[in-house]
This record gives sequence, structure tokens and C-alpha cells, in this order.
Amino acid sequence: MAQLIQQKLDIDTLSIMYPELDTIEVKVTVFPNSTMKFEPQFPKDSVAYDTIKIDSILHARLIDFPKINPALKRGLPVKTQFILPVILKAKNEK
Repeated sequence: MAQLIQQKLDIDTLSIMYPELDTIEVKVTVFPNSTMKFEPQFPKDSVAYDTIKIDSILHARLIDFPKINPALKRGLPVKTQFILPVILKAKNEK
């Protein structure tokens, strides 16, 4: 999942807009009905980043994410949340 998110974000300008930002932690929530929600997690001192813009880029890029089955507990689908570190690769690496 992390690799797929990285591939989708590689085609965007996050690494160019914020070259010092090498990793974004994304809280992934998988709901019982197989829908997903992605929320970027920023450090407390994240005033240097336009968090709203980064959030909108993430949502735009991850809108056509493949279907994922929810976790099962005693045979019933349940909500699952986890933090996924996503490494941003700079396009101008040497």
C-alpha cells in the first residue's frame, strides 16, 4: 500500500514544493464498507508547510485507489486505522 501511495504522489509536485519534506505520515482508515480515508499527519511545528494544500493534493491523487477489503473480527467487517509513512522522492535527485 505504501508503494502504491508513493507512486501516485511521485507524479505530483510535493517534493518540488517542499524539498525538505522527505516523508509524510498518512493515517489510513479502512471502513467496514471498504471505503478509505487518507489524512496526512504533520508534526506540531508544521507551520512551514501549507497543510491544507498538501491535504488537497493527497486527496486528489488518492481518489482512484483500488478497493481494499476491510479487516474482519469474528467474521464481521470492522474499521481499521494505521499510520503509514510515505517517502517522497525528489525528482531532481543526483
